[in-house]
Amino acid sequence: MTQEKYDYDYVHSFLLQCVLHDPANTVYLEAFLENLHRKYNNNKRGAMLNFGGKGPIKKAVAKENWRQVLKLAAEALKSNPWDVVTLRAAAEACAAFGYHQAELRYLKNALAPNPQDAAVNRHCALSLARMGQFDQAISCWTRVDEAKRGDDEAQRMISELQIAKTIGVTRQEDTRPSTRRRAQRQAEAESKVAAGAATERREFTLTPRQELERAVANNPTDVESYFELADLHIAEQRLGDAAHVLNKAVAASGGNLKARERLEDIEILRKLEQITIAEKRATASGEEAAQQLADQLRQDLNRYELEVFNARSERYPNDLEAKFQLGVRLRKAGNYREAIPLLSEAAGLENRQANALLELGECLQRTKQYDKAMECYLRAVTGAATTEDVDLHKLARYRSGVLAAGLRNYDTAEEHLSALLALDPAYKDAAPRLDKIREIRHKG
Repeated sequence: MTQEKYDYDYVHSFLLQCVLHDPANTVYLEAFLENLHRKYNNNKRGAMLNFGGKGPIKKAVAKENWRQVLKLAAEALKSNPWDVVTLRAAAEACAAFGYHQAELRYLKNALAPNPQDAAVNRHCALSLARMGQFDQAISCWTRVDEAKRGDDEAQRMISELQIAKTIGVTRQEDTRPSTRRRAQRQAEAESKVAAGAATERREFTLTPRQELERAVANNPTDVESYFELADLHIAEQRLGDAAHVLNKAVAASGGNLKARERLEDIEILRKLEQITIAEKRATASGEEAAQQLADQLRQDLNRYELEVFNARSERYPNDLEAKFQLGVRLRKAGNYREAIPLLSEAAGLENRQANALLELGECLQRTKQYDKAMECYLRAVTGAATTEDVDLHKLARYRSGVLAAGLRNYDTAEEHLSALLALDPAYKDAAPRLDKIREIRHKG
């Protein structure tokens, strides 16, 4: 696919197997759909003659045979990757399995032929709202409202989502400095008009954002102005707007590497925001489905970060920060042996040393290299003690004490657990562990 011309059907035969065997993997799905887009020159309608019947897919949906739906849909998309009925069926199957990001990717393709399609927008809105992506859901309901001329359901759902957004999002919109500044500027402008400041020739003072918007409009290839504009949106916690600006920067600059990496960083922040909302909703509702959504979003984030930091570590082989970030994600994914050499190198970073040693120690412990893990934990204690990160210091003490106890090195275990309890008397189960160790030593 890196070549200008290649055999689309041959590539499809491989990508189809990837999608069928791992339907939740959005990396596979993205490549699968991209190949078909190229095959049909992105014409939004697929093959001119499409004899593929949708009857089997509809029957599988009716029976809720979701595995069969995903198989039939993937095969049917070969002749038209923008087929709305097939894409919505695949999205419904993904929803049943909790493959949330794949669900949204299918729906994105379903919207491509007609972004104003009321039925598809309604489907998108319901999916997005279920995932806590309220702003995007509201946008979809707004398009439904426009398409159906004041649809009652759309108006009701917009109102409900505005309320849900207020409850679900943790930041306080009305107290943000940016909000106060905008309100102050608006009040000053209204005051000037009321006092007769308007004259036949008005001079307007542009805000910093307006100045940057004008700069990128006048010079679309000025990447730095895009970056500054994105930073303003980030400062105001408008991550969606920042992502939109950086997408434009990538397109206008022909795929500028810095712009792509900045966009990746924003996407990570957006996913973290979604996780925060999902976790809050899960805690508030106590529903298993809500907790499963939060867990799925965390897995999706780690998968995305693995892709991002793997590319960066290959791109910048001497960048220890990229190696550290990749090592952490590999550890989270359970790829301990792959993480070990990366974290070993990252331990050379002065500002990451204690963190890297703790991560490395956990990987070594998981692979039953207990003595090496103990050495890492003890070094992490020394490193963390010289920083202002109290939580890191406590965690290093805890892991040192627990592993030392497991190795029956009770002197070391008592030393570190005692030091931990001096820092935090209620830390996890440190107190009963220490009591047990003292009891063992007393009997010995």
